[in-house]
Amino acid sequence: MRISKWKSIISISLSLNIVLIVCLFFLYRDNTDMKKGAVLQYAIQQSEVLLDLKTALGHQEDNVDYVNALVGAYANIYHNFNLTKKYNSVGEYVNFPDDINMFNSPMTSLPVGYSISNRIAGESNDEVDQKLEVYMSYVSQIVDTLDFENKIKGKSLREQYKTLEEVSELIKTFDLEK
Repeated sequence: MRISKWKSIISISLSLNIVLIVCLFFLYRDNTDMKKGAVLQYAIQQSEVLLDLKTALGHQEDNVDYVNALVGAYANIYHNFNLTKKYNSVGEYVNFPDDINMFNSPMTSLPVGYSISNRIAGESNDEVDQKLEVYMSYVSQIVDTLDFENKIKGKSLREQYKTLEEVSELIKTFDLEK
C-alpha cells in the first residue's frame, strides 16, 4: 500500500506541474499577443494618418473634404498618442520608445490642428500649410520605416520592437516643435 500511495502522489504532482506549465505558457502567449496587437494597431493608425493627410492635401479646394480628412488624421494621431503613453493600461506593458509618443503629442501635431482651425475660420496661412506638408513628410518617413507588410505584420515581438527602435531613431532626426 505504501508504494501505491507514492505512485499516486507522484502522478498527482506531475499532473499538477504539467497543468501549471500549460497555464503559464498560455498566460505568456496572451501577454505577447496583446503587445504585438498594440504595435500592430500603432502601425495601422500611423498609415491611416498618412492617408488622411494625403487626402486633405488632395482636396484643398473643397473645405468640407479637407477639414474632414484633417479631423480624421487628428483623431488617429490622438489615438496613437494615448496608445503609446507609458502611464496607461497598454503603454505600461508595451515598451513603446518615448520618441514615438512624443511624435504623436499635441504639440508636435500642431500643424494639423492649426490647419483645421484656419480652414474653419476661412483663413489661409502659408506658414501653417508649409508646416503641415513637413509634418506629412515626417509621417511618410515613419510609415516607410514601419514597413507594415515586411517588418510588423506576422513578425515576432522582438522584430517589432526592433522596428519601433528604428522609428524612434528616425524621429530623433526630425526638427519637431516640443
